[in-house]
Amino acid sequence: MSAIILVGLLSLVAVACLVLRLPAPAAAAGTAGGRRAQIEDSLAELARARAEGVIDAASFDDERQRLQAELSQLPADDDAVPARPARTWWPFALAVLVLLPLASGSLYLFLQGPFWQALDASRAGPAATSPVDPAAMVASLEARLAANGDDVEGWKRLGRSYVVLGRPDDARRAYDRAAALAPDDMAILEGYAAVAEDAPPPAIAAMIERLEQAALAAPQDPAAWVRAGFARAARGDRAGARDAYARAHELDPQRPEVLAAYAASAYALNPREPSDEAVAAYRKLIALQPDNASALWVLGQAAQLAGRPDEARDYWQRLLERLPEGEPLRAQVQRVLEGTAPPGGP
Repeated sequence: MSAIILVGLLSLVAVACLVLRLPAPAAAAGTAGGRRAQIEDSLAELARARAEGVIDAASFDDERQRLQAELSQLPADDDAVPARPARTWWPFALAVLVLLPLASGSLYLFLQGPFWQALDASRAGPAATSPVDPAAMVASLEARLAANGDDVEGWKRLGRSYVVLGRPDDARRAYDRAAALAPDDMAILEGYAAVAEDAPPPAIAAMIERLEQAALAAPQDPAAWVRAGFARAARGDRAGARDAYARAHELDPQRPEVLAAYAASAYALNPREPSDEAVAAYRKLIALQPDNASALWVLGQAAQLAGRPDEARDYWQRLLERLPEGEPLRAQVQRVLEGTAPPGGP
């Protein structure tokens, strides 16, 4: 008991000296440092979730920007502690050099087990046990759109997020809201195609009808036929989409966007074994766009099926070097190159 009392008195004296000699601490220093560690852990978890395909690229970028913005607003540790005024130094030095080490050593011997266990638990904190929750990120985006319903990019991101979470009805509603705000944005139809149904919602249906009419009004415009083909695909009319892409290809077989649409429609007929028509179209496309990801993938697949593995690996290695980290296709290409996955459709 006497040892405990002695330890307590020594600690009290040391702390009293420190408190009397130091100015008022900046409360934000500890808070900012702890929050900075939590945000860095959340960014790491966010990157892992993206690499595992739990969230899509748009949701990943949205949440990462939010966290990085919050991180940039935190005060630096050096800025959080104000400069100390000049004071007589020797009483403070005596307290630190004699009383504080003695008190700390006594406390360590007496409480070393429970103390370090508690310290480790406090360092772990909530950030270590709070992985990124895609549903929470979607809820945050929903709240933002409830406050600002005119954010087209936000509605597109929300639609993509719903697709990832397996909520097609919600995704269709989000894309329909985006189409009502930006009726000429083709990226909206691209996203909607992942959850397309026979009877599209009103704004999507109006966009599809407008694209169809534009093609009929300009029958010699290959770009109009490409857009019409895309609209038909979003409506679920695959045969009609192929006809539109074929018409565009007849009008201008050298335009990259025409070749890309035409090749993709031909490839979609049999993704496991690309037709000669699809391979020929992708060969023309890669001559115009050497870094085209779809062309590199399909030509590698065709070479592998034709018994030319070295050529296939060359195409796929070039593709791997061009795909960003976290892209789902990158993992597929890596597995194919390692021989752990068959060279089927992506």
